[in-house]
Amino acid sequence: MKISDSKKKRILMLREEGLSYDKIAKETKVSRTSVIKIIKSEDVTENEILDAWVYKICPNPRVIMIHFGSKQKWAKCVVKAGVFNTPGKPLKAKKVDTTDEELYRQV
Repeated sequence: MKISDSKKKRILMLREEGLSYDKIAKETKVSRTSVIKIIKSEDVTENEILDAWVYKICPNPRVIMIHFGSKQKWAKCVVKAGVFNTPGKPLKAKKVDTTDEELYRQV
């Protein structure tokens, strides 16, 4: 069954208001799985993918420091397991919504 654009907008609006997936599904009469897919697909298009470069390696192999052209601004980035990252290597990253610090994830 195709979900209308107006229903998708309603789902996204309810999520912004802080409702859980289950409550959104009950209110909109859309399956929980479809609600999650709609919300996740919107997150992907909303978060901009940025060009970044490896600044330095951290002791944790899943975290590196990245910069965006000028080495004045840098941030933590969670990287894929087993990926060899060296300083100066380019990569693509998108911002992860957190409350305490600026964090990115390698894409």
